[in-house]
Amino acid sequence: MPEIFDLSPNYPAHEWLATAKPGRVPHAQLVVSAQGGMAWAAVQSYVKRLLCSEGGCGTCPSCKQTSGLTHPDLHLVFPVTASAGDGTSESSLGEFRNFLKFNKFPLVRTWIDALDASQKVVQISVKEAKRMGDLLSLKSHSGGYKVLLIWLPERFHDSAANKLLKTLEEPEPHTAIFLISHDEESVLGTIRSRCQAVYLPPWGAENVRKWLVEERQLDPNQAKLLSALSGGEPGVAIDYLENRERLVPLAENFVEWMRLAFKKDLPGLQNWVDTVGAWNREQQRDFLRFAGSLLSQLERLRHHALKHGTLEWFPDVPFNAAGFSKLMNADKVLLMHQTLDDAYVDIGRNVNARLVFFDASLQLMKAF
Repeated sequence: MPEIFDLSPNYPAHEWLATAKPGRVPHAQLVVSAQGGMAWAAVQSYVKRLLCSEGGCGTCPSCKQTSGLTHPDLHLVFPVTASAGDGTSESSLGEFRNFLKFNKFPLVRTWIDALDASQKVVQISVKEAKRMGDLLSLKSHSGGYKVLLIWLPERFHDSAANKLLKTLEEPEPHTAIFLISHDEESVLGTIRSRCQAVYLPPWGAENVRKWLVEERQLDPNQAKLLSALSGGEPGVAIDYLENRERLVPLAENFVEWMRLAFKKDLPGLQNWVDTVGAWNREQQRDFLRFAGSLLSQLERLRHHALKHGTLEWFPDVPFNAAGFSKLMNADKVLLMHQTLDDAYVDIGRNVNARLVFFDASLQLMKAF
């Protein structure tokens, strides 16, 4: 696959990529993007430029090794289960490389599914902290930088996060540490304060649409639908494409939620809350993202700026989108979006899910 940035030369990451030169590289960088976003593609491009003597030519052995995550000076750390080998990334390295080969814009849930660990704790262990220090103390194979790439620092075990602080405070020479996060607020504050933060915005719906058509050979109408639903994140679009059946309960529960809130059916809402409150937190956050996308589409439909909405993709989920959109106005939509955003944050903070969704339901009733 060609460099993802070839399709979007004005993407802000280009300015950041230009800093990937010896002498200009911060010791530790916290790279923040949404799940399914540009973080992995951007960081790999950055590391490729850093480790290649030609500044990231893309064809030399170093660049090819970096693309395959096999470069001897590139070390990977990511969350695993306690039962995975010795409980560190090293025991799952081959599986993780294969996972990223087919998931260029990975979601946390898809990695958990790959580990078959939906009912297990998936984290970066205390043992991993010692391993990180050992890796960075090794001599560079190429005589240049040693790179440590950490995916999901928000999943550090507390003791492991504290051990990492020493590595950040007393860096080895010619080392570069990249922490890729999809939930910056959950990263330990003392780690955040020791890193230069890099924020990568969504790639954008139009770029995702173009990529889906040109690289994935999707039907243009389907690509347009998926790109709008994805929030401009290519990994989300691919996930929706490949797991359509997973979206059916999200669509059904969105429709039911809106109907119950409009009718102010408190007993019905309580039953609905009990159902959604029993989902795991990744499912709940998926639902809130999905619901936000559908609300945006309903608002566009109200202004006649949309011909085909996502719910048309689910003919078995009865919903008069055009009629429902007429019940809305700018103030209602603003309150509803704020409600979903607040609920998303609270779920990420491990607030009781039933309380979060019941409070959100009351706010939606108020909006109507």
